[in-house]
Amino acid sequence: MSWAIRSAIMAALISVALATSAVAAPFTHPHPLRHGIPSTEPPQVSAASWILYDETNDVVLASWDADTRRPMASITKIMTVMVALEQGSPTDLVTISEEAAKTGAQEIGLVAGETVTLGSLLRAALIRSGNDAAAAIAEHIGGSIDGFVAMMNQRAEELGMTNTHFVNPHGLDVGGHYSSARDMLIVGRQAMSMPEFAKIARARVLVFPDTPGGTARSATNTNRIINSYEGVIGVKTGETPNAGLTYVGAVERDGRRLFVVVFGSRGERAHFVDAIALYDWAFKDLGILGPIATGNSYTAAAPRVQPSPLIVEAGLEAFVHASAQGLASSPPSPPGEEEVPGPVAGAEVARHPEPTPSLLETLGYWLLMTIGRADG
Repeated sequence: MSWAIRSAIMAALISVALATSAVAAPFTHPHPLRHGIPSTEPPQVSAASWILYDETNDVVLASWDADTRRPMASITKIMTVMVALEQGSPTDLVTISEEAAKTGAQEIGLVAGETVTLGSLLRAALIRSGNDAAAAIAEHIGGSIDGFVAMMNQRAEELGMTNTHFVNPHGLDVGGHYSSARDMLIVGRQAMSMPEFAKIARARVLVFPDTPGGTARSATNTNRIINSYEGVIGVKTGETPNAGLTYVGAVERDGRRLFVVVFGSRGERAHFVDAIALYDWAFKDLGILGPIATGNSYTAAAPRVQPSPLIVEAGLEAFVHASAQGLASSPPSPPGEEEVPGPVAGAEVARHPEPTPSLLETLGYWLLMTIGRADG
């Protein structure tokens, strides 16, 4: 394109721009294209309510109906074992009562009159999900089932679990025994902060003392994905006719610790299917959104070939996306707080428009575009 033609085009553009403001609109200088983070939705799961939490970045990644009260089944035993560790010693000797031995359903096979350590009972309750072990723990620590249940409810109140009420220490179906996904996240995090609890929760096999008659007692962890899903470190499964399948899980991978809680999953091993789907989504699609939602930088935890770690700073576009996805919502109250706020909507983020370019900038932009097309 000759200089004369280019000059003519420039003059024509200036004439059109100055003629009237209405005509100038089509020549608006476009904003530069931003490479934002694509929107991503949580996977479809069978659970009636659930919550997914990134503890490393202190943010709820996603949740559904997380404050609704539902039967909790054997995830009850998280509180049972936690209270027992707080109030007793694993070396305590416990004599098994007739009532504890005949609790029923899932059991380790306690025999009335035998004496075992509290530590053995804690492992049986958490790994095998033994209802008889949970009852024996309750009688030893609380003096009776009712006495221990009162301790459980007191602890729940201290932790701010406003949608939880315990009636027994094992989780068998009974009226008035309920919790919520958010509340079980609170107690799950608190329990996993205790080294002894965390050690038991990640064990794959339980070897229990033989019965007085010499019968061997052992079991594998009811948390089946502890053997098959990378990074699983706990916590507890549950299942009853009223509750369906319930699960409180924890995973550590790539420098992050995630917790998931599902209530009312339906289908064969559906609580594991739901948990894995949520974990996969968090690791694959939300790798940096946790830090972004909290306004922090993201640093790769795994060793890298490059001399410096990958760092991604939070930007406005990313934060807007995080808010839209609910990732900027306030996380559940940390363990120890006495008040739990109600559901919090995503934080409002005011998006500031780009500065309006000057007339000369606009004309220059379109001139370069025209020249580029002609030369090309």
